[in-house]
Amino acid sequence: MDLSGAKIRYLLVIYQLSREKGAARSVDIAIKLGVARPSVHRMLSSMVKMGLIHMEPRGAASLTEDGLKEALEYERQYEILYPFFSDYVGLSDYDSELSTIAALSSLPSVCIDALCKKVTAN
Repeated sequence: MDLSGAKIRYLLVIYQLSREKGAARSVDIAIKLGVARPSVHRMLSSMVKMGLIHMEPRGAASLTEDGLKEALEYERQYEILYPFFSDYVGLSDYDSELSTIAALSSLPSVCIDALCKKVTAN
């Protein structure tokens, strides 16, 4: 599934918050991403329609089976590519994050897979 950079960021944040706190509340997502709660609500609604998350009664988002599968793959790729941009290319933390998310959302999956293999081989 090809996701926009914004959806990848949300997916990763929901995954991280779920691991850390047991739930990904919209207020926590908004704080972590530095966005307004109405923006979070719109994105979460979109992600529900895509079958990536479901909303729990108290407004917490949780990953569906498909959402977890996507999150784990993006997390794996992120963990490989972020140090490449940070350490090898020498970008700041902020620019490394932006570059990693841009690569994950823009490059074809075959290219991301090849890049991850090349980075881990070195």
